[in-house]
Amino acid sequence: MSKLFVCNICGEPYIGGEAPDDCPFCGAPRKFITRIDEFSPLWSSDLTEQEEKDVKETVELEVNAAAYYKDVSDSNEKYSKMNRLFKQLARVEEEHAEVACKLLGIDEPEMKGEKSKGSTRKDLERTKELERDATVKYKKFLARAENENVKKFFEALIHAEQGHLDYTERELK
Repeated sequence: MSKLFVCNICGEPYIGGEAPDDCPFCGAPRKFITRIDEFSPLWSSDLTEQEEKDVKETVELEVNAAAYYKDVSDSNEKYSKMNRLFKQLARVEEEHAEVACKLLGIDEPEMKGEKSKGSTRKDLERTKELERDATVKYKKFLARAENENVKKFFEALIHAEQGHLDYTERELK
């Protein structure tokens, strides 16, 4: 029997028999996916000055990554493996930017960023750099966060970005 679930990180709904292992929209781990009656948006939070600075930097990182991955997806043959991979990466990073903007109480900025590096290998190498750098930064942001919702946000981002990094590293082998 299908149930309605909601990700407590991004707020996106999911219909299924059980919660997915990871949110299909933002990549948050299953522990953040709840039944609709348990949903509580994390973005209704007061941020410290440092948290606000860290979340603003997160918006910049995620917007650049989303734009880059979309450009890479568009530069690959439609429905090819790389087109699909980078299309999904772009969607997830855009979702991360959207949630960060909700935490800041601002409108989502235009998705502008880097362009494709011109080859699958170079694009995967750049993806590895972007995901690794984001993971390192988000671990620092998590360590200094005071607000529990901000901590959850960065914990979910670390999980998603680490998954992207792991997948990219396997593709590069």
